[in-house]
Formats: sequence, C-alpha cells, structure tokens
Amino acid sequence: MLAGALINTTTIARRELGAMFARPIATIFAVVVMVITGIVFAAQLSFPLAEGGPPPTLAAPLGWFASLFIFAAPALTMRLLAEEHQTGTIEMLLTLPVRDLEVILGKFLAALAFYVLVTSLTFVYPLILLRFGNPDVGPIVTAYLGLILWGAALLSIGVLASTVTDNQITAFALATGAILLLYLAFLPAELYAGSVNPLAATILRELSLQSHLNSFFLGLLTARDVVYYVALTALNLFAAARLLESRRWRQ
Repeated sequence: MLAGALINTTTIARRELGAMFARPIATIFAVVVMVITGIVFAAQLSFPLAEGGPPPTLAAPLGWFASLFIFAAPALTMRLLAEEHQTGTIEMLLTLPVRDLEVILGKFLAALAFYVLVTSLTFVYPLILLRFGNPDVGPIVTAYLGLILWGAALLSIGVLASTVTDNQITAFALATGAILLLYLAFLPAELYAGSVNPLAATILRELSLQSHLNSFFLGLLTARDVVYYVALTALNLFAAARLLESRRWRQ
C-alpha cells in the first residue's frame, strides 16, 4: 500500500513539474530572482571594499529571494487544482485509483521541487564568499534550511487556495492575501509589545512567517521555528486533501 502511494504521488509530481517548466512563469521567476538577488549581493561586495563596511552576508540577497516568493508562490500554485476543476480534468483524475492526499502531495511536491531548483541557483553566492573570504558556514546552512521551510509553507497555502476555488485568479488572490496576512502579523505585534497586552503581541509574533525566518538568517536553529513551518505546511495540505475529498463526494 505504501509503495503504491509513493508511485502515485511521484507520478503526479513528475507530471506537474513538467507542466511547470513548460510555462513562462518558471523562466520569469528564475530570471527575476537571479537579477535582483545578484544586484543586492554585488552591492554588498562593493560597499565593504569602498567604504570599509561590514563583511558581506547572505541575509540581504536571500531576504529578497524570500520576499519575491511571497508573490511567486501563489502564481506557481494557482493552477494546480483550480485549472483541473476549470477544465474538468479533475473528474478524470478522481476516477483513477489514487487517494486525495496523494493528489495533493504530488502537486505540492512538484511545486516544492521547482522551488528548490530555483533556490539552488543562488548557491553561487555562498560559493563566492567561501572562495574569496572566510564566512561562518553555520548561518549559511540555517539560512537555506529556513528558505526551504519558508517555501514549503507558502506553497502549501497556495495549494489550499487552489483547492478552494475553480478560478485561478481567485486562487492567486486568496493565497496572496493569506500569505501577506501571516507575513505582516509582526507589525501589530510590535505595536502591542509596549502595551498592556503582551499576550496579544506574543501570539501575533508567533503567527508571523517573517519572525520565524529571521532566526534562520541569524544562524539560529530552534525547534520552535522548525515546528512552526512544518505544522503550517502539514495543516494546509491536510485541509486541501479533506476539501478535495468533499468535492469528490459531491460529484
């Protein structure tokens, strides 16, 4: 049973990954990421030499990378289930001997694999630092681990949004809104921090996507941050699978 589930999930993932690379969004995202992060990284290299500034790190270019993915994740995932419902191919997919969770995981893993491939393009930056400097390897490793967990969480939100609606634009809007809501939760947290309601500040800070990512960029690896992203990803995928199951019974 487990072997069959793995085969089904892998088959769906391969199909979706091939479809992603056949669309212009893949090339556009990769090019935009490399151009913007490359400019930021090059600026960091030039400032210390010219003005005696601090040594360059990966926090700034990878921070830009993570910010860009706030909008790229909904664009990558908006068609995963919404297009299937819109074109009617979901009916054929659901008649196959595959479970709803296998469908969701296959599509999610395809998006995650694409994200990891694009992330690997930025490996050139730590390689440059290691070649011409003596950076601390710890923050580099934790930063990339944080990026992978960050991407998985954002993609899971996009998958859930794509399961909710048949319209791709609506799925994009729902995913973007949910991501921004979680991302910007740290702003009211800062406002409540100095008030008489520290509990509200703590809750909002713990809900913030950004607050947990900062720890990874600082070289800190804590169970609290890892559990946050893993739990958020699992919750979204579980909800998407249950929603897909409910649609199956309605058909």
